[in-house]
Amino acid sequence: MMHQLPVIFACSHQRGGNSDHAAVLFREGMRKAGGDAETVMLGDLDFNHCTGCLKCRKTENHRCMFAKKDGAQVLFEKIMHAPFTFFSSPIYFYHLPSRLKTFIDRGQWGFEAMNASSELITSLPERPAYACLVAGRPKGENLFEGGLLTLKFFLRFFKADLQPALTFRGIDNPQDLKNDPDKCRQLITAGAEAWQRSLTHER
Repeated sequence: MMHQLPVIFACSHQRGGNSDHAAVLFREGMRKAGGDAETVMLGDLDFNHCTGCLKCRKTENHRCMFAKKDGAQVLFEKIMHAPFTFFSSPIYFYHLPSRLKTFIDRGQWGFEAMNASSELITSLPERPAYACLVAGRPKGENLFEGGLLTLKFFLRFFKADLQPALTFRGIDNPQDLKNDPDKCRQLITAGAEAWQRSLTHER
């Protein structure tokens, strides 16, 4: 059964910044199209880091040994059962922020389940995922490449397909995105279109 609402992951460690505003705008677009979403402030949460113990190769449904010790597993379930997800994240040193990367690393259990053709994964329908990555740096040929590749292959563990992402450069000061009407419109439009596509897919 699909999770009731799409899930937006706001992944900055700092509240009220540009990537948080990107999440707000994407949800605004969904609401304008008649939908809504649950927002998870990932940067406010804390998780045990993956220790590389590989016990998830042998546990029931390949669950992580930390599954009952923090909230990470609940969020993985949301990704698995939402009609789509949206990740809004800053870029730090050409990559994703540490809290998001820790969460992704904990997805090792999903990789093991996928490789073992676990029914937990094989029974899932293919679903889209969306992202907006925001960088203060105005230049850099591969500025978003590392973050996008990591998100893409992480989401594949759960049969979610990352769509072409919105990537914004030179968005550094806290009000930069708010002061850029074109980028704001892009995010609102993206949210509306994501919701409309999900309705078409349901039919």
